Amino acid sequence: MKRLLRTCFSAILFAVIAGTAFRVNAEILPRTQKSPQEQREWEERFDFRNIRRSAAMQADSTERFLAVPAEYTDWRDFDVAKTPPLVCFAIVQGLEPWYLRSFDSVEGGFYGGWNGVTRGPDGCFYFSIGNHYSYGADARIIRYDPARREQKTVLSTKRLMGWNPEDYGDAKLHGDLEIGPGGELWALTYFGPSPSPEEWRTKYRGGWLIRYNVFTGEAENLGVPLEGESWPVHTYDWDRGLLFGVGHDGRVIAYDTKARHMVYGACPPGGFRWFSRIALLDRDTGFIYGSEVKPPCRLIRYDRRNNTFTPLSCSTPINPVTGKVSPFRTHTKVKDADGAFWGMTQNGAMFRFFPGAEKVEPAGLNWGPAGEYAAGIAVSPGGRYLYYVPGAQTGAFKWGFPLVQFDTRTGRKKVLAFLRDFYLERYGYGPGGVYGIELDEEGENVFFYTNGRFTTLDRGCSYGRPAIFHVTIPESERRE
Repeated sequence: MKRLLRTCFSAILFAVIAGTAFRVNAEILPRTQKSPQEQREWEERFDFRNIRRSAAMQADSTERFLAVPAEYTDWRDFDVAKTPPLVCFAIVQGLEPWYLRSFDSVEGGFYGGWNGVTRGPDGCFYFSIGNHYSYGADARIIRYDPARREQKTVLSTKRLMGWNPEDYGDAKLHGDLEIGPGGELWALTYFGPSPSPEEWRTKYRGGWLIRYNVFTGEAENLGVPLEGESWPVHTYDWDRGLLFGVGHDGRVIAYDTKARHMVYGACPPGGFRWFSRIALLDRDTGFIYGSEVKPPCRLIRYDRRNNTFTPLSCSTPINPVTGKVSPFRTHTKVKDADGAFWGMTQNGAMFRFFPGAEKVEPAGLNWGPAGEYAAGIAVSPGGRYLYYVPGAQTGAFKWGFPLVQFDTRTGRKKVLAFLRDFYLERYGYGPGGVYGIELDEEGENVFFYTNGRFTTLDRGCSYGRPAIFHVTIPESERRE
């Protein structure tokens, strides 16, 4: 009964996230598709061009991308690009079984992605898709080659771990898949549905440690490094040989990837609760930053030397509209010319964080009249532009799925493309939201994957059928 209640709560939570549409009457799809057969019939009905089982990238460039959706009547503080981008799109392939058991059953799952996108030293982009199962869990690392416009599954946690159907496995690689110059990728796994107290006691040991090399394809299962904890976020410092993760229940792990042993595995001292969605690595110093969960959401620094945790003299900024403070959620991977990381809070407040000065500088809202939850930022090579999609989970659907370019010089937001309406009309596909976004080295192409599914505007959007988007930005729209 407890597991059934948890599953129902999860369904309601996703319904709230996906269904609070911006003047869209959303029917929450996972709860209408009761079986694989019904899911199949649903996709056959709405997949207008029969693309769901094709890896071929569909290429489009249209003025339709520049049309502001009809919902934008009461609020608009953004510009729109003058030239539409070229957008290539394909459904993520290789996910088997293609149709999972019903979302609202005890053992149900759905395909989705929850981590960032990493550009590897081979020029390819890496991200993960999981099935959100407990038993039968699988999370896959997907590689997208932008030169060939090809996708491929390069790792399956189910195959690597050798999980049997009765094993409680992890259905997510939730942390960013950072990759060193030599191709080394270190990652920690995270469960899908939360284990029950009984499952924690008898079935679930904790998140697993993985090493993978993108050049050789060699993969290692290194076991459960800290029993009783699972890992929604981590970062990899290849220069110093350190994998740092923040656990679901508040513990953190520091793992020496060269010596292959854990150097720290506990809650931070002093009662500080590190928010489990942030681990900002300053590659210049090796310091790792996060914020506390509850207001005032002070920032904290971890130093590998002597495992030192230091609360800083600054906190995340107040959302200027709601007046509320929320934790540090996402950030750029590099500092700007002034030595600051750009970041966003969970409730959409933008800011600059100066780690050397321990200072936070507010920079307004990322989108909407009150700010939006976003989970990834990419920065242009010259540092002038930030790229993001407001609305992680599947929240971007309600905004027409805008791909935003933020000008750090002027503070203006510009939409490069509204993708929702065109893809609904042409392909029957609803792009829902984004967790990861990244640029190529030249800043010409932006890549992200979406959580979404085949649907219609009035039925709304949710998880179930992830897709790849490769956007080529016109030179006139990205000149620095």
